[in-house]
Amino acid sequence: MATKTEKITEILRGLRVSSPDIIGAAIVSLDGFLIAAVAPSEIDEELVGGMSAALLGVGERISTQLMRAPLNQIFVKSEKGYVILNAVGEDAVIVLLVSSEAKLGLIFLELRRMVPELQKVI
Repeated sequence: MATKTEKITEILRGLRVSSPDIIGAAIVSLDGFLIAAVAPSEIDEELVGGMSAALLGVGERISTQLMRAPLNQIFVKSEKGYVILNAVGEDAVIVLLVSSEAKLGLIFLELRRMVPELQKVI
C-alpha cells in the first residue's frame, strides 16, 4: 500500500506530465515543510519550501488586512517563468514552477482539477 507521500508524489507527477510547462511541483505545509515534490535536480526543494512559507506569510497578511478575505492563490512572474502557490485545504499549499512560455489558462485549469484530488490525500 502506498504511503501518503507516495500518493501525493504520484499526483504531482501526473500534473507535470499533463503540462510540460510545469517545471516543478511541490506540496508544502503552511510552516514551510516540504511534504512531497517533483522537480529537476537543480532545484533545491527545501529552498522552495522555505521561500513558499515566507511568501505565504506576506500574502496572507496582505489578503486579510487589505482585502479582508482569506488567501487562495499567490502568483509571481519573473523573466524566466512563474511561481504559483495555491491553497490545498487549510494546512498545505501546492507550489508550481512554470516556464515563461506556459499558457496560464491551461495551468490554472489543471490546478483546479488537481486540488480536490490532493485534498483527499492530504
